[in-house]
Amino acid sequence: MVYWRHLVSTIGERQIIGALGVLYVVFAALRIFIGFNSGEPISSIVIIILSVAVPGFLLLYGAYWLPQSDINTEFHADIAGWCLIGFGSMASLLILFQLQPESGISEPLTGIPILTALGSVGGLGVGIYDGRAKTQTRQLKRRTSQQETVAELGQFALETDDLDALMHEAARKVTDALDNDSCEVLDLDAENEELLLRQGVGWKDGIIGETTVSSVETNSQAAYTLANNHPIVVDDLKTETRFSGPELLTSHDARSGITTIVGPFAEPWGILGTHDTDRQEFTKEDVNFVQSVANVLAEAIERTEKERQLRERKAQLDVATDAASIGIWTWDIQEDVVTVDESLAETYAMDPEGAPMKDFSEPIYENDTKKMYEELERAVEETGELNTEYRIEGATSDIAWVEARGKVEYDDGEPVRLHGTVTDITERKAREQRLEQLVAELEESNERLEQFAYAASHDLQEPLRMISSYLKLIDSRYELDEEGEEFFEFAVDGAERMRSMIDGLLQYSRVETQGDPLEPVDLEDIFEDVRENLQVTIEENDATIEAEPLPRVQGDPDQLRQVFQNLLDNAIRYSDGQPTVHVTAERNGTDWIVSIEDEGIGIDPEEQKQIFEVFQRGHSRSDGNGTGIGLALCDRIIERHGGEIWVDSELDEGSTFSFILPAADT
Repeated sequence: MVYWRHLVSTIGERQIIGALGVLYVVFAALRIFIGFNSGEPISSIVIIILSVAVPGFLLLYGAYWLPQSDINTEFHADIAGWCLIGFGSMASLLILFQLQPESGISEPLTGIPILTALGSVGGLGVGIYDGRAKTQTRQLKRRTSQQETVAELGQFALETDDLDALMHEAARKVTDALDNDSCEVLDLDAENEELLLRQGVGWKDGIIGETTVSSVETNSQAAYTLANNHPIVVDDLKTETRFSGPELLTSHDARSGITTIVGPFAEPWGILGTHDTDRQEFTKEDVNFVQSVANVLAEAIERTEKERQLRERKAQLDVATDAASIGIWTWDIQEDVVTVDESLAETYAMDPEGAPMKDFSEPIYENDTKKMYEELERAVEETGELNTEYRIEGATSDIAWVEARGKVEYDDGEPVRLHGTVTDITERKAREQRLEQLVAELEESNERLEQFAYAASHDLQEPLRMISSYLKLIDSRYELDEEGEEFFEFAVDGAERMRSMIDGLLQYSRVETQGDPLEPVDLEDIFEDVRENLQVTIEENDATIEAEPLPRVQGDPDQLRQVFQNLLDNAIRYSDGQPTVHVTAERNGTDWIVSIEDEGIGIDPEEQKQIFEVFQRGHSRSDGNGTGIGLALCDRIIERHGGEIWVDSELDEGSTFSFILPAADT
């Protein structure tokens, strides 16, 4: 049978059927010519023509229709064979009849063509029926086989975590189910714009795992598949116009095939393809089968990737858990059963299988048990969340601090479970205690320093008062010459400067401890008080002070008054001629920026940072009478208010001192 089909396929199924049709049409034409010349009746000629010509035309139409039919090409040779069988059977019967004694056909040129034509047409009909039956049977078997293949691959995908083994098995089964020569799974490398032949069957030795195909070249079937969101079917690569290759297919004489994307079209993992060296006509079911196998691979790849990510996350969680000494526990509120993980069970001698809450809380330090239960009750009945700290005595450690966090799970409004974690915070508590101790020591040190500063300033002021008193006595009792008067003035001025410096240091040391709580303050009132305090200085220097409306801020009134007074006094003192001072305020988010601008002697940019340090004065101001504490005092006051102070200045071009204060409405 195989030999017969091969012989018929070699000659050509359509050629055989068409040749029979042409034979009978030509014979009918000759018979018409002979009949008219011999004077046969017209009715006899018509009957003969219809009996021979019509079967001939039916055979010709059958040859034309066959490629367009739903009959598988594999069975076209059988149809041609049935035509020949019909012809041969009828011819054999006629020959046997002719050879019988006293018998024979009276008109062989009429009877033989009619009977063989009818036999050929009958064979065509039988062949078509047989071909359709075989096609349907084949399709049913193939569909059943394909469904079984998809099911087996799905089961195999669930049982294995070896993607390469799954891909190889899928390629083998697709090849068998479609009776193709090859199948491949291509792995997409989007960065390098290529596809690796990762697994497959029917390919030359040594190319699997090594050969790559371009994912962007126009002649690549794989690239064309990636560019479309549906499977690509090729009936004949030789006549294909969408693409021409690639070399991987042409070097293996691939002629027809199906390719489809593995994974989502938006983010493909790769391509599944199957090919045959003969021209194949793939059905819709074949395409769906290949797509189903691709879906199985995609799901397996996605599952494997998720499992890998879960393993990595679990490993990271394990590391984090070990590093943070975290334990996980769950309290079944309805059953009053607490279950813990191995970490808690091992560290705190708990039963991981479950125990009542009272057993879970037994290791808690006695003084902290009440607080823990109060927080637990509040979480269950009110907040839905637990966050508490307590001390615990475990099996493998001394008393340690832990932090318990949890969230309540509800069912129809009823609390059913509380899922929580326990974190060892012993080291953190130790650091907090050390920090609290350091803060206490610092506060104690600051208090001692303040007491020392106060005592020192008080003790230093007494000798200064005595010096001033004796200087006044000298001035009243003794007549001094001009040089003596000059020396006397130097002494008095030095004593006064020393007293001012001591008072400034005392104020500087008490900015934090002696300040009033911050409250809403109207800077307009502060500014007016300062202007009144500096009235004498303003008049003596014929100064002009211009101010825009000033805002309300959050601050200490006395300390802010001191800041304004120091800055305005400096602005007047370090100006030549008739000074003009501008006071402005600008909103900046939740803060106000207050600026005091003068037209004075200015400050060298290199000295602008140091002027806010104690006893540091700019060289350009060295001729003044300042103590070197005023700006440092302003800096510390503004710092206490949560702001900062700075200066913008150039020599001989004036200065602008700006500072930030929080707005009262924030």
